[in-house]
Amino acid sequence: MKRFRWISLFLFFLICTLLPFDSFAIADGEGNSEITVTINSRPIYFDVSPQKIDGRVMVPLRAIFESLGAEVGWEGSTQTITGQKESIIVTLRLNATEATVGDKTVTLDVAATQIEGRTFVPARFVAESFGADVKWDDTNKQVIISTGVAAPEDRYYFLYNSHKVNDQDLASIKLFVNKFRSTLNILLDTAQFKTAPQLYDALKNEQKKLGGKVAGIQIFGTAEDVPSFTYTHKMKPSKGNFEWNGIEEDKTNKSVSDFLYSTFKNDSKYLNDISVYNIVQESLPISVIPEWPVSRLPLTEGEIAKYIDNYDTYRKQTEGKSVPTVAISAPVEFQKGLDTAQDDIAFFIKRLKEDKEFGLFKNIDQRIYYKELAENLMQENKTGIMDLVMGSRGDSDGASMKKDSKEYYFDHKSAASLNSNYYTAFFWGFDAAKGLGIDNVVHDGLVQGKMINPIAHTIPAANRGVNNYLWLPIPTPEGETGNDWYDYLPVDKEHLEWDNPFFFVYKYYEAIDSGKTRLQSFFEANAAYATLTEANKNTPRFLYGFEYVWSSFGFENLFSLHYLGLADY
Repeated sequence: MKRFRWISLFLFFLICTLLPFDSFAIADGEGNSEITVTINSRPIYFDVSPQKIDGRVMVPLRAIFESLGAEVGWEGSTQTITGQKESIIVTLRLNATEATVGDKTVTLDVAATQIEGRTFVPARFVAESFGADVKWDDTNKQVIISTGVAAPEDRYYFLYNSHKVNDQDLASIKLFVNKFRSTLNILLDTAQFKTAPQLYDALKNEQKKLGGKVAGIQIFGTAEDVPSFTYTHKMKPSKGNFEWNGIEEDKTNKSVSDFLYSTFKNDSKYLNDISVYNIVQESLPISVIPEWPVSRLPLTEGEIAKYIDNYDTYRKQTEGKSVPTVAISAPVEFQKGLDTAQDDIAFFIKRLKEDKEFGLFKNIDQRIYYKELAENLMQENKTGIMDLVMGSRGDSDGASMKKDSKEYYFDHKSAASLNSNYYTAFFWGFDAAKGLGIDNVVHDGLVQGKMINPIAHTIPAANRGVNNYLWLPIPTPEGETGNDWYDYLPVDKEHLEWDNPFFFVYKYYEAIDSGKTRLQSFFEANAAYATLTEANKNTPRFLYGFEYVWSSFGFENLFSLHYLGLADY
């Protein structure tokens, strides 16, 4: 008998092991209920499932209101809920059968009630309040809401790990997903995937089944929660010489990157431990041209819900307002006779505004600091909301005052203490988001401070190829003869295409200036920079005294720069 039991158990586990895991657990929040809801064919996600009460289908009010584009308010003292969309205001109280829609009084079939902390109302009332059409599909137990808008065709993927979120996190994620009204949104649990190539293949398969276009991918969780690709530093920027084979390699560290989630054109068998050497010198068929934006909120269990609330508050505070750009710079690549250092991103941003050739930042105030950086940074945070740009050497512990120095003007402590006002951040040069985990300054700023949606490196950037000036031929001065004359000239648009990483910065702010969102601007700059880098991947240039394939450092920047926060709904 015992032998039979052990054989049975062995066969059971063997069958479980052999079962295919090629699909996701789709988190619709309705495991205990057959009732689902769609708006314009778009699935709506609930943390508390719709229910039938007294023969009427009742749904959580907030989820439906926000999915229809309404702002939701709650007055605890009177237990009154309001929803406002454009000029229409809907008001009702808990346990009441009457509500107001605009200036009219409406009678509900069933009184508004609270279930598991959520306000439930009849589905027909909540949808028709804003002019939507409501139907009930009894066969499929589905509430079908239509606003007259065509069903979305593009798919947006929202990835999370069910083992790394608490109930409040998941509830906030679902409500956040519902706010994306122009895409068909797919919330997927990635807990079963241990590596990025496995998850990548599952996403490709899901998209193949669904069809249409991908609008973007939003990841919730650290790289340990939802896996990133691994990146090993190996490149060959130079032919080398008798002392050196031209190959730079770090065999001791593996970095992480989400960059390759931005296209499904690759074969996952090539996506383990990616390096520039794989792509260029070994000519592996790896596409680096992004097709859609990828964003990651690198927070873990118990941290996500609060950040989503912060992000919503930030959006409300900045809506319709011009936010100043504040650049804090600690450049190190000084050369005699130049107005500024070659790696000074603040100087370049200033030129984007002041030089007619660029003509950006037309309606945006700029403030730039080179001294008393920590003090000025704190003061700016107290003054108001800002778009922060920080250029510096440093590491995952912070931004340094000097080259190869541990003297930080921005570190874990200051990231946590910048909590007077919200601010977006663009960290350039140091690996502020190393590991996409909890041990870096980005994490502390997101959790303890008021940092919103930073752009940051995961790999330390050595600024190679970053130049504000180039040593170029100039017209021979009048009255002079002899050999060609040379001088340092500020880079222009053409020079930026000589594999200068400031090309990414220019394209990013060009998109911002045209009214694009930060994530869309990041994506467009990434795509332009990737296209440029790919075109130059075998082009050596004799610049700055060395003949290098400078685009090899461009590949490293592509894998390093990340948009860390939430996509724009």
